[in-house]
Amino acid sequence: MIQAVIPGRETMNLEVLVLDFNGTLALDGQMLESVRDCLISLAPSLEIHILTSDTCGTVIRQCRGLPVQVKVLESREHTQEKADYLDQFGSREIVAIGNGANDQLMLEKAHLGIAVIGFEGASLKALQSADLVVNKIEDGFGLLSATQRLKASLRR
Repeated sequence: MIQAVIPGRETMNLEVLVLDFNGTLALDGQMLESVRDCLISLAPSLEIHILTSDTCGTVIRQCRGLPVQVKVLESREHTQEKADYLDQFGSREIVAIGNGANDQLMLEKAHLGIAVIGFEGASLKALQSADLVVNKIEDGFGLLSATQRLKASLRR
């Protein structure tokens, strides 16, 4: 669990990290090398899930050996499927990170939603649904590793 005390808000006790793959963790289906190290570092503190449409068909191979659970989306309505995936965690607090239009509801539903602009850019819908926006995924992971950054950005 990662705990963040934010003035003017309830204390966050984040237990689950749900991530989009392409555009967030990967470019053209290839996971950024720095992402691997970050996922390994966060795994002792957070249960990590990757949700993806798997546009490039590479997610299983790219995540092999990492402490993550991968879910390739099956429905025609990926936006809703991603949001519904969060229901399985009940009252556990979730941080979600994504960049696409199909991440909108997931970012909105999570206790903490982080939109990543990254190499692909970001959907305006994702940006509007997030609590925070970062330039690159490593910055998003940095918020979780150094929670005083969350405090600085989210305090009221």
